Amino acid sequence: MGIDYVLQRECSVKAHLGVERLVELCKSRSRADAVLAMVRRRGDEREPAEIVLTIAVETPDGVSDREVSLQALYDEAAPLEAERATCATCPADRGAGGFGCYRSIPYPIPDAAEAWLMSRLPSTIESTAGQLLVRAVDDFGWDGQQAAALRADDDTFFESRVPYGVRWGAHEISSDQLVHLLFHVGHLAPTHSMMAALFLGVLDHDLDLAALRDPVERSRRLAAAVVEPPADPAAQPMADFVATLATAAARDLPILIDG
Repeated sequence: MGIDYVLQRECSVKAHLGVERLVELCKSRSRADAVLAMVRRRGDEREPAEIVLTIAVETPDGVSDREVSLQALYDEAAPLEAERATCATCPADRGAGGFGCYRSIPYPIPDAAEAWLMSRLPSTIESTAGQLLVRAVDDFGWDGQQAAALRADDDTFFESRVPYGVRWGAHEISSDQLVHLLFHVGHLAPTHSMMAALFLGVLDHDLDLAALRDPVERSRRLAAAVVEPPADPAAQPMADFVATLATAAARDLPILIDG
């Protein structure tokens, strides 16, 4: 369970499988790979057909359990392999080796991921990013209430029971508000991704407004941007998402969010 997202670039794979089917097959493959790696680390050498797990399945009538072997999951995901070579050359793949337009941030969101996100916010409110961020928080009402409710419930969604925060004088933003603007506003239009990339330092926090408004210059800077791997590997899925923001904004593509 986590935040699933898809960089929505039209392609033959999506035309053939559909976005929902593509995500479903990627999940089956990822789940099987993760379980197989875990049992191998424990010294279990059984064949995938002999390893059975129980997964939760959402239906119109609610959530039900389903017992399935790893081999069955691999069989379900088999249609992916016929598309992998085409997919791996797509600019939306970003080095994933196929189907990198779909990625996921697992729950619970680690402390390290929240801390890493907050560390990327502007250091001063006087910067271009700082000025636009505080204005946007007020204008769009990014209050973080949905994230706060999830956090208060239990540790299913966040490792930390309290949000992180950054203060600039009279202004403050919490990680609940940052989660709101990234994941609780529905699908992200390219303009939204561009602003989030600015807030999170993918674009220079002090970028001149004239350069920010120039589509050619903005796209050039976004295409050249690099999101360095976080020091803590637990934050890498979040870093992958931030890198996707830059790709989406540079190529004028939406990001479909299912959190």
